[in-house]
Amino acid sequence: MMIRAQVIFPCLIFAVVAVLLASGLFVYHYSWTVIGFPLGAGLFVCVMCVGDVAMSLTGRDPKPPANEEPLEPLSITAVAWAFALVPFVVAFGFVFGPALYLLAYLFSNGSSWRVAAVISTASLLVTWGLFIQLMRVPMPVEPLWW
Repeated sequence: MMIRAQVIFPCLIFAVVAVLLASGLFVYHYSWTVIGFPLGAGLFVCVMCVGDVAMSLTGRDPKPPANEEPLEPLSITAVAWAFALVPFVVAFGFVFGPALYLLAYLFSNGSSWRVAAVISTASLLVTWGLFIQLMRVPMPVEPLWW
């Protein structure tokens, strides 16, 4: 059963990504400036899915070391933090929301103020510099309720 899930899930991801990329290229006829980054990222995801399926089918899955600690069970807090990004983006926008989310998450999980501030600032600079300034992705900078 586990081997089947290890093969089916990456195949489904591959199929969804391939359909989305094909629709962007052949149905919507996006220009190269629009489809360039998603095409590269989507092709990378597809290659990783093919590699994962090949490793699962040949039995060459990486085995964890015997002395590795077991995984922690999924908690309500972890699920809440996963969904907390949405209110941050709605309240503070696509540029400042993820940065403030990272600041709150890292600080509340035991990181120092310095580490949390550096990582959230890096997130802010990547979002603003790479996506908005360099790639000209039209992201709403203001909060969504503004």
